Amino acid sequence: MTERSCRECGIDHIEPGMMTADGDLLCWAEDDLCSFCQDRLQRDLEADAARYRFLRNRQTRSVDFAVGGVFAGRVPENQILGGEDLDRAIDAERGLGIPDGETLESRLAACLSECIDSPLLTGFLGGDGRIPTEVRLGFFRPDIGERAAELLEEFGI
Repeated sequence: MTERSCRECGIDHIEPGMMTADGDLLCWAEDDLCSFCQDRLQRDLEADAARYRFLRNRQTRSVDFAVGGVFAGRVPENQILGGEDLDRAIDAERGLGIPDGETLESRLAACLSECIDSPLLTGFLGGDGRIPTEVRLGFFRPDIGERAAELLEEFGI
């Protein structure tokens, strides 16, 4: 028989039929972990994952900051992080490999900025055709142009 000891609670002997305080049978889940501790560790992991998902998926808009609450951020940049940016920041702090390239949020913001700032049509106006004119998205749908500008400002571009 192998000498065993649970790495969490230290128990070193489990007899057939032994039960936990909850009435579950106690056994060796792994060579150095009893079933009671394995169940507790699994519950802890699930709770940690739910907490992280809450922080990761928080909206990071100005209106959300005004309401208050718990957010993840970067100091001293005074930057609130969420989504893929938060994943990358945590991985960097842990010394893990970080994917090259910009985040999805940054790429979407840059694309939106280009859609708003790029002229759809360039031409000349005036009786003599010498007045250069650029027609942009906001000319046709000012509501979309204004909303896009608000989103870009919120993102920090």
